[in-house]
Amino acid sequence: MSLIGKLSKKWCAGLRRMRLGSQFKHQYNCHPDFDLIRGETHCTVLWQQQVLASIPFAHTLSKTMDGPCWIVASGPSLAEADLHKIATFPTISLNCAIKKFVDHRLTPTHTIIVDHRVFERQWECVTAAIQSGANCFFSFEGLSIIAERAPTLLQQGNIYLIESATRKYGVARWSIKQCLQQFQQDPEITLAADLLPYCRAIGFSHNLQKGVFAGKTVATWAVQLAFGLGYRAIYIVGMDLGGTGKAHFYADKNNPAPDFLRYYEPHIRGCFELAREASDKKGVKLYNLSLKSALPAQIIPKITFAEALQQIEDQTSSLK
Repeated sequence: MSLIGKLSKKWCAGLRRMRLGSQFKHQYNCHPDFDLIRGETHCTVLWQQQVLASIPFAHTLSKTMDGPCWIVASGPSLAEADLHKIATFPTISLNCAIKKFVDHRLTPTHTIIVDHRVFERQWECVTAAIQSGANCFFSFEGLSIIAERAPTLLQQGNIYLIESATRKYGVARWSIKQCLQQFQQDPEITLAADLLPYCRAIGFSHNLQKGVFAGKTVATWAVQLAFGLGYRAIYIVGMDLGGTGKAHFYADKNNPAPDFLRYYEPHIRGCFELAREASDKKGVKLYNLSLKSALPAQIIPKITFAEALQQIEDQTSSLK
């Protein structure tokens, strides 16, 4: 793109941001030709005011699942995991963990990608997720990029919109005061009493229709998704959160991992403390299988891959 072209694009983006205003800051990354019309169960995706597809919301699958579920993150420890051993169980692939499934010729039950940078820089992970046939839970920013690059993918029938509780498309973002007024009175939302100033990002949602809390990592989205879908035991693989000092289980110098240790306090810690609280209250088992994870066992208990498999086997035997 020429210098004039770049300047023109930057100028147009600036005007669009002015029109959106600060309350719709969460939509800044969406393409100006993209739009969504919200319905009760589905949203209509538009491009240049023309209908592209009807995408269901994540909550349309609420409480449709049961039993154990494996959340598969893309941390370095995933390289050591044999996914064939969990091939018969429901799985949720996070971001580019889909590469591991493809390499093993396996298909996840669900995938979730919410960071616009993954859609922009690691497009092959997006297409692999959709083409796998898994339920794909994407952010509206992701839908915008798909609409721009490959709109026919939106018609595959396996894409769902998942949203943050405080950053929904077409809905003005609440202030901290408004969030506190709404969430503190809501039995399906839990906030951290010592982190109330962060209530727009740190929390736990028991209702997918109300959205989830971001917590600076897709893993927090995935745990709330697993709860919302109805799973009763959740095992997280490959969630190192910088604990190994490495980036991903795959080599990708062009796409470094986020600085999880930078965001650990208070976002990641706060969200997982609330997840542990939800686990204890609802009787949902929640385990971290990354023994070197930066997230301590006092927050989410750590067990080995083998111990998780044995636990499921014991539970299955007890029900016979």
